Amino acid sequence: MLISGVRSQPGFYDSVPKIENVNDIELEGLRVAENTAVKEEKKVVTLTVAECSEFHNMGEFHENITSVSDAIAKFKEIPPERMNGIPGIGLRVADPKSPDDFVEIDILVGNRIDLDMLHYVPDIAENWQAQQMIAALIHDIPDAKVEGKIPDNIQKKIEWLESRDKRADELQQITDKLEKGVVEVFQSDKYKQFLNTMAKFPRYSVNNSLLIMMQKPDAQLCQSFTGWKQMGRYVKKGEKGISILAPAPYKIEKEQTKLDDKGKPVFDADGEPVKEKVEVTIRAFKVVKTFDLSQTDGKELPTIGPSELVGSIEGYPKILQALQDISPVPVSFEMIDGEAKGFYHLEDKKIVVQDGMSEVQTIKTLLHEMAHQKLHDKDAVPEAKDITRSGKEVEAESVAYVVCQHYGINTSDYSFSYVAGWSEGKETPELKASLDKIRQTASDFIYQIDQRMEVLTAEKEQVQESAKTESPFVQGLMDKISERAKEKGFVPVEPGKQEKATNPELQGVVDKLLQDIDKKRTASKGKSSVKSKIKENTEKADQKPKKSKSTKTKEERA
Repeated sequence: MLISGVRSQPGFYDSVPKIENVNDIELEGLRVAENTAVKEEKKVVTLTVAECSEFHNMGEFHENITSVSDAIAKFKEIPPERMNGIPGIGLRVADPKSPDDFVEIDILVGNRIDLDMLHYVPDIAENWQAQQMIAALIHDIPDAKVEGKIPDNIQKKIEWLESRDKRADELQQITDKLEKGVVEVFQSDKYKQFLNTMAKFPRYSVNNSLLIMMQKPDAQLCQSFTGWKQMGRYVKKGEKGISILAPAPYKIEKEQTKLDDKGKPVFDADGEPVKEKVEVTIRAFKVVKTFDLSQTDGKELPTIGPSELVGSIEGYPKILQALQDISPVPVSFEMIDGEAKGFYHLEDKKIVVQDGMSEVQTIKTLLHEMAHQKLHDKDAVPEAKDITRSGKEVEAESVAYVVCQHYGINTSDYSFSYVAGWSEGKETPELKASLDKIRQTASDFIYQIDQRMEVLTAEKEQVQESAKTESPFVQGLMDKISERAKEKGFVPVEPGKQEKATNPELQGVVDKLLQDIDKKRTASKGKSSVKSKIKENTEKADQKPKKSKSTKTKEERA
């Protein structure tokens, strides 16, 4: 609605207070809000199990159940011989700020799922999480009789659950492809070249490996200054070496009792032990420096796969948001020193992903680190301490590969070589030992991602629909403003039907200005401007006969 500001009486504006801030506007005690669009709080959806669905206080009653499987288990545990009535499973949707403010219905009563009741409780019928729980009840209790038509949004969720069994076969095929791909990597010429290069790198002891990790946690391949030089690479200027211990044995002469072949002391004629001088090697160590690959430049080292994935993903923002939402720990994108593309921080409980990578590499890396968090956090998974680092890397990359394959994201070349690089041998013992765990973890991720992406889609549609619907509060406020504006002399005008109101004072000024303009135009017609004189002289000159010489010159130039 538009409001036309036509003054109705002299001096009216002098009586209107100056408003500089929207917060200063008040209408009969109503203060105008800067933003009247308030996002609705997400409701809390839980399940209840009652021994008597009609009177919950008779017999067992369980509430605040968050999973359908738990509700069904409690429902089946109720002994039939002492049932006080027909048992039921209920759905409850509550306000998170006021848990006692809720709506609830018994969706399953005995062996009957009543969907007709949904028409009377839109708070439950339109809630996405409640729809998911109803779909799970129908799917997990196939013998139950469904009364009423299954709504389309619930039917879609049932179909998704039914496809879960088919997904198990799909994941089996994907992991089979992973095994085959890794074996092919071991048989390739690239792998042989890779092994020849890796053989030139020293194998560090456990103590030295710990020293390297403490000084440079992201170290990958370490070599001495001379060793890198022999491989065609050079340590960058200003790089500080990583201190490790190198053997530095030395020999000394020592006098000791002589022993015979049986290890017994040899005695002289006087019965005294015979002494002899021997050279003894004393074990000792010295501090030396080693340098990581990231600290060097020069000739590229052979690899068994691409160093980084490239490419974009359709629907990338939604997939990325879904992954961040389902991650139980914070996810951040930062510039990481070294070659690492991401890591899971065991102490800070957070995932960090290298910023600026391609969409494919970002999604794959985030899934890799989420697998580490789920499977290898020693605080949440105590048995993770028994898994070798090679085993952990194989599991994490395999889970990322399977999930990516499910969504049509091809990471084969990268993932196959990564798993092969961390495997102890061509038989890939780490991969074979973890296949069931890999498939289960990938299935869990896919389920959560699908659920979250459906929620994001529903929320987007809800926002778009809300934008089309005019807020009752806003409409009421506009009506109040219009009413008060009329009282102050403003005239409301409907869009498309605006009419100009006549103001005598203003009309007189406009008429006088128009008359002056007309007089000036009339007077200007009797005068010749400089421009018009030039034009007139040019026309006269063109009418005179031209000399032949000029004509000839123009033709020659043409």
